[in-house]
Amino acid sequence: MRVILFALALTACSSEPVSRSIGARCDVSSECDERCLTGGDFPGGFCSISCDNNTGCPNGTVCMNDQGGACVFTCAADPDCAFLGAGWTCKEVDAKPTGKVMVCRG
Repeated sequence: MRVILFALALTACSSEPVSRSIGARCDVSSECDERCLTGGDFPGGFCSISCDNNTGCPNGTVCMNDQGGACVFTCAADPDCAFLGAGWTCKEVDAKPTGKVMVCRG
């Protein structure tokens, strides 16, 4: 019993903060606080918020230029995106307003 509780606690501590603001699965924007990103780059849908730069994004996320500016989770390698589920990998995209950044994408 202790092993199971320890495993559950460890899993809870290591998971990323997925919410209706950032990262929750969605089909339509009404399922999110602001907007739902869909299509091949966002398997299962991805709740996000609009941004013009990183200051508009929560900790652990950055503003990518795609989709008119949307906050997405940062990463360094594919395993960093595993918490989002199957089909997510770490890819380089254009940051908003300029530069490049590694983010979780489908």
